Amino acid sequence: MQLTGFDLADYERLLDVALANGWQFVTVEEYLRDDDLEEPFVVLRHDVDRKVGSAVAMANAEADRDVQSTYYFRTSKFDSETARAMSEQGHEIGYHYEDLAKTHGDVAAAYDRFERNLERFRKHVDVTTACAHGSPLSPHNNTDMWSDDPNFDEYDLLGEAYLSINFDNDRPAGLYYLSDTSRDWNLDLPGFGLIRNTDDVVDALRARARSRLYMLAHPCRWSKSRVEFLERSGWDVTTETVKSLVERAHRIQRA
Repeated sequence: MQLTGFDLADYERLLDVALANGWQFVTVEEYLRDDDLEEPFVVLRHDVDRKVGSAVAMANAEADRDVQSTYYFRTSKFDSETARAMSEQGHEIGYHYEDLAKTHGDVAAAYDRFERNLERFRKHVDVTTACAHGSPLSPHNNTDMWSDDPNFDEYDLLGEAYLSINFDNDRPAGLYYLSDTSRDWNLDLPGFGLIRNTDDVVDALRARARSRLYMLAHPCRWSKSRVEFLERSGWDVTTETVKSLVERAHRIQRA
């Protein structure tokens, strides 16, 4: 896990370098609606798992630069006033669902829960896309609720942020997926090299090592102060340890 390069100032620098080098930022909705986007572009996505205040700070930094992105809220973190304010800034608001995990693998119950939560969100903001939450403490993968030929039209959705998008990190012309999970980008970009910290991402943007990027940045990974940075680093170490132990237990259980 990288312990540097993940504060709000680093994120703002990433945005500034991208804009200075001709990159445009688009939401997941915009990407799904337009199959002929001008390159280079970044599909910019944020999963609001924790720390809504950090998501607000990130959204404000983007809005100050006329950048729009997608924020996926878990039900436990959804706040109508916050969501409306972000939407008014031009950001897309989506549903970060974990319904199969919450219903302990009951697919029919997961559909019902998904629909109810979607309606709850839509009382306050437009929602056109959804994205699965990892739910690491559950043995159930939330995307599995769509395993039988998903029909997102039934829910008036354009699509799902994983299942409806074709990622291709191997082809130069493919959509390249990168994520700050575990506060480490942890990618080897062909023709560029290893991407671990945010400085590496910034250098890749300057070099235009790829022209089609899909970037996931979790607001809870980016701190606003040194104290917050230390607190989150400790939280992340503990969380990753617990996740590793739980995943091992799930593998043993499945075996």
